[in-house]
Amino acid sequence: MNNSTLLKEEKLEEYFGWIGNSIFISAQMFQIIHTFRVKKTHDLSYGLQILMIIGNTMYSVFGLIDNSLSMFLGNLITLIMTIIQLIQKIYYDRNYYSSYNLIK
Repeated sequence: MNNSTLLKEEKLEEYFGWIGNSIFISAQMFQIIHTFRVKKTHDLSYGLQILMIIGNTMYSVFGLIDNSLSMFLGNLITLIMTIIQLIQKIYYDRNYYSSYNLIK
């Protein structure tokens, strides 16, 4: 394989990376906005949020090591958004349960 073919394949991979990241970032943005509007998070699990944080951290490090800007930046943004979702979950769950005297 010559250098020009290799460069074209690397660019193609990055394009797919940016498209995939855009989809995942948009999906999380919709969830953050929805959660902000309804102010309820009891349907979201802590396990999902924690595993998403760990997974996105790993993928961000992988993107950094692999010199893939789309992998690094996309997962870093997704990591930040997942942390926002976790903060929303903690905040809204406390408000929900304290208003019903379920937390002492």
